[in-house]
Amino acid sequence: MLAPWYLSWWAYFIYTVLFMGILYLIRRYELKRLNKKHILQLERVEYGKLKELDQIKSQFFANISHEFRTPLTLILGQIDSVMSSAIDNKEKGKLQVANRNARRLLTLINQLLDLSKLEAGSMELNAEQHNIVSFLKSLFFSFESLAEAQKITLKFESEYQNIPVVFDPDKMEKVFYNLISNAFKFTKTNGEIKVSLNILKSSEVEIQIRDTGIGIAADRLPHIFDRFYQVDSSMTREHEGTGIGLALTKELVELHKGKITVNSKVNEGTEFTINLPLGDFTSKKENLIDLPADKFSQESISDDLKISDPHSEELDQNQKSDKEKTVSVKQEIILIVEDNPDVRSYIREQLENDYQVFEAENGMQGVSTAQIEIPDLIITDVMMPKMDGYQFSKSIRSDEKTSHIPIIMLTAKAGLDDKIEGLETGIDDYLTKPFSAKELKVRVRNLIQQRNQLRKRFSKATVIKPSEVSSIS
Repeated sequence: MLAPWYLSWWAYFIYTVLFMGILYLIRRYELKRLNKKHILQLERVEYGKLKELDQIKSQFFANISHEFRTPLTLILGQIDSVMSSAIDNKEKGKLQVANRNARRLLTLINQLLDLSKLEAGSMELNAEQHNIVSFLKSLFFSFESLAEAQKITLKFESEYQNIPVVFDPDKMEKVFYNLISNAFKFTKTNGEIKVSLNILKSSEVEIQIRDTGIGIAADRLPHIFDRFYQVDSSMTREHEGTGIGLALTKELVELHKGKITVNSKVNEGTEFTINLPLGDFTSKKENLIDLPADKFSQESISDDLKISDPHSEELDQNQKSDKEKTVSVKQEIILIVEDNPDVRSYIREQLENDYQVFEAENGMQGVSTAQIEIPDLIITDVMMPKMDGYQFSKSIRSDEKTSHIPIIMLTAKAGLDDKIEGLETGIDDYLTKPFSAKELKVRVRNLIQQRNQLRKRFSKATVIKPSEVSSIS
């Protein structure tokens, strides 16, 4: 008798194939699931590494800025010192070139730091509602003396006297300073630079910066906002540039929820257009925040565009010579805590005519010197070996002998968080590198005078002797 079909050899073969097929499908599904899980884990690890890399890069930029600004402090300080002395105009002209280029280097460092902050998403906006018309007008006409020197006509047009826009004045100043200074760079003699403002129906203000300069070729326009891109990158280019300014400008405009575009024709000129969201027009005029009219004085224009006035320099020399005739007696003691010997020497040079100066090359040495000499004021750096400026300040404040001494901190880290950290550790004042020698002297003098006034006030306070207090039974 024959076996039934489901027990035949070919039936068992089919069962085996089906079983193997099911095992294969299960295995394949499991591999896909594990593969997806593995990919997700890799993506998490990669994201974590990228985030860590961003933090390391931001820290690197902060540290390298300190290293750049320290020699810049020495360069600019020594140049200011020599320029204020009695030297002939020919030598002064050489120093002005050095001063101009040093300040240009400082601007580039600041732009790189701003770009790194934007890339890391750590740049904060201190935005409030301001009148964009008065803000732009003040900034634009601060270039008047430069326009006269280069015989360039300036025009400013706006239908409205008050256009409210929410923006950060410091960031927006960088945006328009870059655009206007570029317009001057590429506009020839007898040319024209025009700024106009219009309100669009889409609740935006349109700001146009137009020049009659050399223009940009159409094939290069899409790339001008790329970082480090230069329209003319040849070795024989006429105009210097790094390709940082416009990239920073675009990032800052977009940080304000705005948009920037450009149109240009070769040998006819270039027009940059910025669109920003309008503020609240219903706000009362007296509540609209206007910036001070002198915010954008000629002094605010960096030295790479500024026209120097020899008469004002002669006046500064005369004032300095008069001041040098009245040298105060060396009574107060200043302690300089700085690891860079050149910076220590430079600060000593500025103060030794008026004060008794002691030096320390690190925080630990500074603490011991402060306990021995009890200075009237301490000037310290942030980044030092063995003990940094914050730790040094905490040690000074925690010791009863030195807790009353005012501290000025020198720093290249000009961010709000860094300043708050310093203030929390007991810092009385900040000086951002590179600093002016005049500013240093004024801050030192003011802090010492304040402490002297406090001493006088407390020394005149009424003292109650125990014998004068009657006992109450």
